[in-house]
Amino acid sequence: MLENLRILRESRGYTQQQLADLVGVSRKSIQKYETSKYEPDIKLIIKFADVFDVSVDYLVGHQIKGQDPVYPINEKEFILIEKFRRFDAPTKNFIRLLFDKLSL
Repeated sequence: MLENLRILRESRGYTQQQLADLVGVSRKSIQKYETSKYEPDIKLIIKFADVFDVSVDYLVGHQIKGQDPVYPINEKEFILIEKFRRFDAPTKNFIRLLFDKLSL
């Protein structure tokens, strides 16, 4: 049921134990949720979504028609995006050109 739990956990650099501590369950429970041996109740699903700052839809693997999938990002990528959003248009264009050149 939690299609993206392991992906999110690993992308954020959490161990199963660290995630378990954050949401108040055992490491074994996290393992069982990730392998679909058990399904958590809705309150725990919401806790997972809050920890990873994603929607419950994304967490359970539900993609709304017409929407691009949301890809998990790590904390450093998130910080870069937040900084990029604060730049004015000319600076953003310069950064885009720079990335185009670097990706050759």
